[in-house]
Amino acid sequence: MTTLYASFNGKIRQLTISELFMLRNQPEFSETIIWADLDSPSEEEEETLLVNFFLFHHLAVEDCQRERISPHIGDHYPKVEDYQDCLFVIFNPVDRPIEENEVLDDDSTFCVHFPTRQMNAFLGSNFLVTHHYESSTAIDYVRELCIKNPQTLQRGPDFLFHIIVDKIVDNYTPVIEYFDEQLDEIEVSIFQNFQSVTLPKILSLKKGIIRLRKITTYQREILNRLSRGEFALISNEEMVYYRNVYDHLVRISDLVESYRENVAGLLEAYLSVNSNRMNQVMKVLTVISTIFLPLTFICSIYGMNFKFMPELEWKYGYLMVWGFIGLIGGYMLHVFHKKGWLE
Repeated sequence: MTTLYASFNGKIRQLTISELFMLRNQPEFSETIIWADLDSPSEEEEETLLVNFFLFHHLAVEDCQRERISPHIGDHYPKVEDYQDCLFVIFNPVDRPIEENEVLDDDSTFCVHFPTRQMNAFLGSNFLVTHHYESSTAIDYVRELCIKNPQTLQRGPDFLFHIIVDKIVDNYTPVIEYFDEQLDEIEVSIFQNFQSVTLPKILSLKKGIIRLRKITTYQREILNRLSRGEFALISNEEMVYYRNVYDHLVRISDLVESYRENVAGLLEAYLSVNSNRMNQVMKVLTVISTIFLPLTFICSIYGMNFKFMPELEWKYGYLMVWGFIGLIGGYMLHVFHKKGWLE
C-alpha cells in the first residue's frame, strides 16, 4: 500500500499517485513538502514512483528491492549514499527476539530468533520517500503524528526523517532489556542450577548480540555523518535533533558491547563449571576404582584353580578373605578422607 501526503501552507492532504503527477505541474509544487510511504508496494508502484516520478538512481532502487528479489540473502546492512539531489539511507529496525526450538538431526535445540527489517528512505529538499516490505511501528507513529499536527510535515523532510529514526532507535530498548534479562537468567542457571541446555542458549544469544552490535555500529556511523553537517540536505537547525538520536544510539551501542563481553565471560564460566563438575565425577570414579583394585587382586588370587591352597581347606578361609577385603577397603577410605580426596 502506498500512502502519499502533501503539505502546503500548513495544511496537509492525502494524494493518489495520479494526483501527485498532476501536482508536479502546479506552481506550488516547489514549495510543497511531500511524504511518500511505500508499504509492501507492488512492482508497478515502485516503477511509477521510484523510477518515473522521483528519478532515483537505479542502484538505490535495486537496494530497495533486494528483499523482494532475493529474500534468501537477507536485509541490507545500514548505509547512507549521497546522490546530490537526495540522500539514500538504509536503516535496520529490530524486533524483540523470539525464543524457539529448532530440530536438528532429531534433536531439539534452543534458538533465539532475532528478526530485523530493512527500512529504505530517500531524503530530498522537499520530499521524503520511505520504502519497506514489512509493517513499521515508527512509520505508523509518524503518520499519526502528521495527521494530528500538520506542522510536523511542514517543518521539512529532514525533520520528519529524524522522527522516524528516533522512533527506530527507541524500539531498540525492548531488545536491550531482553538480552539483559537472558544474561541474568543464564548467570543463575550456571552458578545455582547448572543445566546442560544452557550452552546452546549462550551460543544463540552470543550470535544475536554480535549481530545487534554490527547493526548498531553501522547505524551509529550513519547518524554521526547525518549530525555533523556532512550533507547539505540536513539543515543546521535539524542537526541538533540528529545529534540527540546519535547520543541515544551510542549508549545503546555501549550496552551491546558490554553484553558481548558478558556473554563471552558467561561462556567461559559455563565451560569452567562444566569442567569442574566433570573433574568431580572423575575423582569419584577414580576413588572407587582405586578401592576396588586391591580387592580385585585378592579375589583373582583365590579364583585360581590350584589344587593345593591352604586357605581352601580351612574352616574360616571364606570369612578371612572377606575380612581382608573389608579391612583394606576401610583403611583406604580412611586415608582418602584424611587427605580430603572425598570432599
